[in-house]
Amino acid sequence: MKQTTLIGRILLGALYISITVAILAAVMRAPSPKNPYQSKVFLAGVEIMVAIADTPHQREKGLSGYKALEPNEGMLFIFPEPGFHGFWMRDMLFPIDIIWFDENRRIVDAWENASPASFPQIYTPRAPSQFVLEVPAGFFVNHALNVGDTIEILR
Repeated sequence: MKQTTLIGRILLGALYISITVAILAAVMRAPSPKNPYQSKVFLAGVEIMVAIADTPHQREKGLSGYKALEPNEGMLFIFPEPGFHGFWMRDMLFPIDIIWFDENRRIVDAWENASPASFPQIYTPRAPSQFVLEVPAGFFVNHALNVGDTIEILR
């Protein structure tokens, strides 16, 4: 009887440890809300840490509610199809540059220094785009970007 109890306790302990390890592994893989940057892109030789917005809800929310971006941080919007994807500044707290890329990841248009006060204006590109990068205001000019420059997306 004592041996059965001992084996039961050992098995229960092993189960507890296994569950704890599984939970810790899952938590460590999940992106932290304080660090939403899950990927990086390279543009004009500059590495930019980006949060990815690839669902309708994420694309609608965008950077709304963010307090600021560091110089090499941004949000990359990924659309399933190229189109004239418009952007607004609803609930934004700081100005940004909006850069549109086609399906070949080439810049097709940019809007510099979009202001939070511009809402409800909608910024749309002059050509269809499939990817859009929002970065701190001044990024486009500070890095001498041009239409036709390409972005490398690492996921």
